[in-house]
Amino acid sequence: MSNGKLRKYETVIVTRTDAGQEAQKRLYEKIEELVQKTGGHHVRFELWGKRRLAFPIRKALKGIYLYHVFLADESFVREMNRMLKLNTNVLRYMSIVLENDVDPATFDFEKERQFDNLPSDSEDQGDRSRSTTGWDAEFQNRGGGKADEDEDEEDEDEEEGERSEKKGDAKDEDEEEE
Repeated sequence: MSNGKLRKYETVIVTRTDAGQEAQKRLYEKIEELVQKTGGHHVRFELWGKRRLAFPIRKALKGIYLYHVFLADESFVREMNRMLKLNTNVLRYMSIVLENDVDPATFDFEKERQFDNLPSDSEDQGDRSRSTTGWDAEFQNRGGGKADEDEDEEDEDEEEGERSEKKGDAKDEDEEEE
């Protein structure tokens, strides 16, 4: 794009769970190198971790999900898709355009910047108790999450109690009339 404007892309990559930490690291470094070579900007990287696939892909039942957000031009995405297609550790990938005509000079990188670390060999990638996406932090900032769900359940319990009391009162009245 000649006017200096780039596109904002998000890419989700699903890799084999048996690929190993070194292969994950090499894939990440190749993507970083490609971003720099094409003049793009890597905005965000999230490690979503090991998840069960909706259906088997090349006999794999689970995959490791990686999420990237880039500012780049179309040539970057074509080259990255070619690279991912050739990589035997990649099960699936998808790139989507989020915004067109983004000016890197005015783009707020700090607002969206988040880079998760790739796990080391000693860490368990299947740990679902830790947040890897920032989703929990977003809800904590708004005061939502588990507390709201508990309040809703309490309200429902109170309503059910009131309904049963009304039914009980109606039965008592019927018994008194007889």
